[in-house]
Amino acid sequence: MKTLFFTVTFTLFVLLFSCDCPIKPSYRLVLPELPGHWEEFPGKPHWRLEWINGNAAWQDWEGLEVPEISINQEWTTAVLALPFWPERGLLPGMMRPSGALFPWDVSGETIVLSWKAGVEAFFWKEMVLADRPAAAAENRLPWYFDWPRFRELMESENIPSIVCQNPWLADWKSIAQKTILSGFDRRRIVSRSFSGLAIPGLAGRWIGSSPFTEALETAPGSPLLLMVTDEPDTWVSEGAVLRCSSSGWVYLEH
Repeated sequence: MKTLFFTVTFTLFVLLFSCDCPIKPSYRLVLPELPGHWEEFPGKPHWRLEWINGNAAWQDWEGLEVPEISINQEWTTAVLALPFWPERGLLPGMMRPSGALFPWDVSGETIVLSWKAGVEAFFWKEMVLADRPAAAAENRLPWYFDWPRFRELMESENIPSIVCQNPWLADWKSIAQKTILSGFDRRRIVSRSFSGLAIPGLAGRWIGSSPFTEALETAPGSPLLLMVTDEPDTWVSEGAVLRCSSSGWVYLEH
């Protein structure tokens, strides 16, 4: 149902603006450098791109060398770039994405992606996919959202410092749903509630899914101590991938 709404919404939008909507043939994507601790992964990452093309159609692509993309110029749209390492069992979505917002991250013929804008692009997409049970919610669409003001807010003292340092601590899916239902409220941008999880026998260096989270070092004989929620998260060591939540954990060697 969400996929159908997504498709219909963009189809209607392109019909409204098809008469005077100039289309840029293509933009080159400038991907961000990997966080220092992610560079420990061997080999270049593959990338999964997700965006709305010049015909207002949802599009995705996977590979090593990212292509140029076409994009509509009349409204704010998101570009998501998810890094993944299939040879290590790290699939798209297991590590947090980078991203950009058009037109705010355009520089000449390029779209410049960043890890911070990955949060914004994810929030943009979740607002599109959110349930809309009330008529008032139909007009609460991400291309109407005040993104420059949102960016200022995320850099301000009005947001908890731990969320400023690692924006993935917030529950953006829930924030998006509430924004669609009743409008945006900065007070919702807080850290989710976490519980502790101790896993024995996993000593060594572990790298988290957020580019803003430092690697963990666990001494031999000590348990790996993680903070988890009900949403599965990813931690990676030299020889394994760990998926964990408040419901439990799965350890996969590679």
